[in-house]
This record gives sequence, structure tokens and C-alpha cells, in this order.
Amino acid sequence: AGTKYRGEFEERLKKIIDEIRSSREVVLFIDELHTLVHAGAAEGAIDAATILNPALARGEIQCIRG
Repeated sequence: AGTKYRGEFEERLKKIIDEIRSSREVVLFIDELHTLVHAGAAEGAIDAATILNPALARGEIQCIRG
């Protein structure tokens, strides 16, 4: 994901989620969603699914997969 340091992936993904929340007219498309289950997960890091799930469950963001 173009990240060098632990935590950088999480920060980038959180910024994307914040942007989607604020615009309210975005549907996030993730090709090969299953690859995100452990994406960004280094030792002590949080994976993408853990970051996305709360916002998806609350209906704050919409997502479709390819």
C-alpha cells in the first residue's frame, strides 16, 4: 500500500474513511476485498478489515466489492 512504517497504513485508511464519511455521496469500491483481511497487519498493527468493519456496520460508509 506504499507504506513504510508501522501505523502508516492504518492512518491512510482512516483518512479515506473520514473523507467518505464527510462527503456522504461516495461508495467505496474494493477489488478483491478478501485481500484486505490481513492488509497492513504487522506486529502490533491493526488490519484493514478491523478498521473498516465499524464504519460499515454503522452504515457510515458504503462499500461494494469486485
